[in-house]
Amino acid sequence: MPKTISFHNGTSWSRGHNIRDERYTSNQEHIDKSLSKQNVIIRDVPVRQAYEEIFGQAVQEYNSRQKRKDRKIDCYYDKIKQDKRKHPVYECIVQIGDKNDTGNSAELEKQALIRFAEEWEERNPNLYLIGAYIHADEPNGTVHLHCDYIPVAECSRGMKIQNSYDKALQQQGFKSENIHQTAQIAWQESEREALTAICRDFFIDAQHSQGIGKGRKYLTPQEYRRAKDEQQAKIEEELQPLKDELSEYKQLDVSEKAFVLDEKKVLFQKRISVPIDELEKLKEQAKAYRVNQTEIKLLRKRKQELEQKAESLKHTEQELQKKQALLESRQQAIETNHQTVKRMYDRQRNLNKLLESAEEQISALITENSTLSQNIDDQNITIQMLRERFRGAYETLTDVIKAIGMLEYDNNGEYKADLTPTQTRLIEAVTNYSINLAKASSQLDLAEKMENKIGISQGIQNIIDDLTPRQSRGIAR
Repeated sequence: MPKTISFHNGTSWSRGHNIRDERYTSNQEHIDKSLSKQNVIIRDVPVRQAYEEIFGQAVQEYNSRQKRKDRKIDCYYDKIKQDKRKHPVYECIVQIGDKNDTGNSAELEKQALIRFAEEWEERNPNLYLIGAYIHADEPNGTVHLHCDYIPVAECSRGMKIQNSYDKALQQQGFKSENIHQTAQIAWQESEREALTAICRDFFIDAQHSQGIGKGRKYLTPQEYRRAKDEQQAKIEEELQPLKDELSEYKQLDVSEKAFVLDEKKVLFQKRISVPIDELEKLKEQAKAYRVNQTEIKLLRKRKQELEQKAESLKHTEQELQKKQALLESRQQAIETNHQTVKRMYDRQRNLNKLLESAEEQISALITENSTLSQNIDDQNITIQMLRERFRGAYETLTDVIKAIGMLEYDNNGEYKADLTPTQTRLIEAVTNYSINLAKASSQLDLAEKMENKIGISQGIQNIIDDLTPRQSRGIAR
């Protein structure tokens, strides 16, 4: 049965855990430190060092263009950490098979995972790999790979290159079609396919788990939240130009108070005098108002569109929250079903073990039964032989009793003897004893012959002939 490839992607990562730093792993009981020598560190770059290597030049170029000090970036890593929509590092955990069919001592699977990590940059030029660690020191687990990476994308606004997960995937050719077919899901499917191909090269029978649209009907909570963030980020990206434009026009004061002048009444005339400098100021304001009147109307229209989109975004977010709650409820039900299936699987596995043990016992019993049957057959043969001998002995005894009876009842007189009463009683006693013995042994037909018949059997006659002298038989010497 093919092994299943597992690929989990998320935003939680821990370099201390991955490099097995004692400060992080001392309380992690699932790790057997005596097995940690089996682990492999393929790449390990501290995150701040990685950010300086990737974004350092872009930060300098960006800061050189800024006139306002508050817009300059002191530390891009800290800036990303404070961004609620971005994450400094992403991590995927990759595994071939499970504890039952792979375990920790699977050398081929380990080599396949090493190759998967080594070819990461070739497959993912926009996902900068800062850490790749193979763990084989968790006794109740399976050899697996941690890949820590930073998304890097070229941008037209702001810094030339930035941490942007969506754009990084887009620039690698992955696009979101809907909430069930996001760029992230498409990328994960591509990575599973790549590992499946590597497994074939190592002659490992493996298949990747199915994704949304190919067997799975629901996103995981992590995938759903990621898809929701992608949609919201896309809307924010569309609104950003309007927000920037609004920020510029906010500096233009077109309110009534901007046109307050220093008015002075002229005596005895219905006129107001205005200083020349104030009049020039009024002219400038009026000219600016006329020049920007069209832009202001457009701004107000765009502001209205912005408010509508913001309201739509709020409505969309509410709908997403409802769907997320429904998804989490379904996910909980799926998890419950999963646990039920797992218990049934464990029970079935125990039953299979009992069945295997019973089959072994049955096989042993069949072998033993075969041996006993052979012994019984041999014993039956022996019993048959003994029965035949037993019958033969009684037949011989019958011949002897019938011959002895000739001494008493031979009418021809050839064998009849002049017996004394004592001799007659002896013959009758021997005859009765033999009859009773035959009856007790279920030889009723022979007992009847002993009781009712006399005569010399052919066998006894042959012996008599051998014992008779030759003259008596009429044979010349």
